[in-house]
Amino acid sequence: MSGTMLRGRTVLTGDEAAAHAVALARTQAVGCYPITPQTIVVERLADLTAGRDDVVFANVESEHAMLGYVIAASRVGVRTFTATSSQGLLYAHEQLHRASRERVPVVMVNVNRSILAPWSLEPDLSDSLSQRDTGWIQLYCASVQEVLDSVLCAYRIAETVMLPVMVSAEGFLLSHTAEVVYVPEQKDVDEFLPSFRPPDDWVLDPDRPRTYSALPQPVEYSQFQRRVAEAMDEARGVVESVAAEFGVRFGRRKVGALDIAGAPDARSALVTMGTIGDSALELLPGDDDLLLVRVHAYRPFPAGELAAALAGRSYVSVVDRAAAFGSLGPLGADVRSLDLGPGTVTTDYVCGVGGTEVTPVTLRWALEHTRANAGRIPGHDPVIVPEEVR
Repeated sequence: MSGTMLRGRTVLTGDEAAAHAVALARTQAVGCYPITPQTIVVERLADLTAGRDDVVFANVESEHAMLGYVIAASRVGVRTFTATSSQGLLYAHEQLHRASRERVPVVMVNVNRSILAPWSLEPDLSDSLSQRDTGWIQLYCASVQEVLDSVLCAYRIAETVMLPVMVSAEGFLLSHTAEVVYVPEQKDVDEFLPSFRPPDDWVLDPDRPRTYSALPQPVEYSQFQRRVAEAMDEARGVVESVAAEFGVRFGRRKVGALDIAGAPDARSALVTMGTIGDSALELLPGDDDLLLVRVHAYRPFPAGELAAALAGRSYVSVVDRAAAFGSLGPLGADVRSLDLGPGTVTTDYVCGVGGTEVTPVTLRWALEHTRANAGRIPGHDPVIVPEEVR
């Protein structure tokens, strides 16, 4: 396939859109270890940057090495990128903790794929949700356009608060599905995303030898962790402000933390992430008593915004596309932590694991199940949606 950068209205898959966004961001160092269904991201990015002397494209021996490479490249002051899926993300787990604690603003696209056992190439969100406490900002996409736009925003967010950002897009549902998208002009991206300028005392410089990430006393160690938490808290406002600026500059709406649709005074609310949120929109024409809330920025968790959106609802149905063993699903647990009050029944549903279909029929079943079983659903376990409900 051609390595020509496309512009304006065109057709791209999610993987291709991510590659175009990374190239438009003038990323200077790419760490690469292909894994299905992420492979097209780095293949297309290699095509788009071939022959350029301002980009280093490194094929490394593992996902663990891949993260190590982009962390080190970022520490010398260049903009970096990598991508992975599923087992690759799990193999890189140790480096994810390192990246956030060293305040490295790398951007990674994770193309969501189920994790073994048994082996699967199908999508769910278990891989990235299992990394939710590693200190990475996490953005979950519902369309190919949102993949492209979120990667561009991710660099602004990461380099503002000096934390890594993971942009997640479900495998095949987005990675290999082609949609009409708008690819911005390079000059417009350059105005939105200035060159990476990290703090001087953070950059590794052989002319100024210093020690980094050595063995501190407990008090100093806790101070480092506190700064990560403070940066994550700062990111809440940055996610919203960057989305607002993106919308003004490029002339199309960009979701910040939450995407809200439906009846503002509805008694029932459905909380989703990723492509399930897009499927849920099909429920609105036949239901004037429904509020849809799609969580785009899952970390930092938008607790205040979500609590405000769900205030006064009688029934809240949360959909988790991830395995949950012995507890509520990740999104369900976070929504339940909001303590919406005794007048609100909140139920967590697990479905779509391993690529099983989640249709409007599935979501309607969850909404009706919450109403019908209010007060009778165990409080600490999710409801596993029956496989025949599709």
